[in-house]
Amino acid sequence: MKKPILLLLITFTFLQAHSQTLNSLAITAGVSYGNQKFFYADPPDISRKSYIAGFNAGVFGEFFSRDYVRWVTELQYNQKGSVDKQDSANYSNQLQYICWNNYLKIRYELFSIIPYILVGPRLEYNMAQATSSPAITGKFLPLHVSAAAGGGIEFVSFYNFKFFVEGFYNPDVMPAYISPELHIPNKNFELRVGLKYERAARRERCNTPTYIEQ
Repeated sequence: MKKPILLLLITFTFLQAHSQTLNSLAITAGVSYGNQKFFYADPPDISRKSYIAGFNAGVFGEFFSRDYVRWVTELQYNQKGSVDKQDSANYSNQLQYICWNNYLKIRYELFSIIPYILVGPRLEYNMAQATSSPAITGKFLPLHVSAAAGGGIEFVSFYNFKFFVEGFYNPDVMPAYISPELHIPNKNFELRVGLKYERAARRERCNTPTYIEQ
C-alpha cells in the first residue's frame, strides 16, 4: 500500500505548492466499461476480449483561471478488465487501479454551459486483481502508463458549486501485463458526474474617496 500513499502525498504536495493558482476542487463518480486484447507470442495471435463494467471515483484540483486553458491534476480509483469468453466458460478478469491523472483542459464559455475537452497522461498503480483466464499466470504490472482524452459540460451557476458531466477514452500506452508468452493492454471508456467547488473571484476594492460637489 506504500505506492497509493505515495501518489496521494505527491498530489497533496502539488496542491499545496500551487495553492495560489488553485481555481477549484471537485469530486467525481461514475461507471467504467473496459476490455482487453491478448497478444500471444507463440504462435503469434491477437484475441479481443469482451467488455466488463466497473466503477470509478476521483478528486481533482483545477489550476489557473484563464478563460480558455486550464490544468487539472486528479487522484482516481478505477476498475478495469475484461470477460474472456471461451467455448466452455466465461472468465472474468477484474483489476483495481489508483491513478494519478494530469490533463490539459481547453474550455469555451457559453451562456448556460461551458463545454470543454481534456487530454493527458495517467500513471496507474495496480492495487488488486482477480483474474481467472487460464492464459494469465502472473501479476499485472504494479505501475504502468496510459493516456486519456475526453470531454465534458459544466453547467453555469451563480454559486460556488458547479455540476458537470464528463466522458473519457482511456487506452494503455504500454501493456499492463507482460510475460514471455502474453502481453495485455487495457482499454477503458468512462462516464462520470461531478460536483466542483470554485473559489470565489477576488474583488478589487476601490479605496479612493468620492467627493460630491455642493
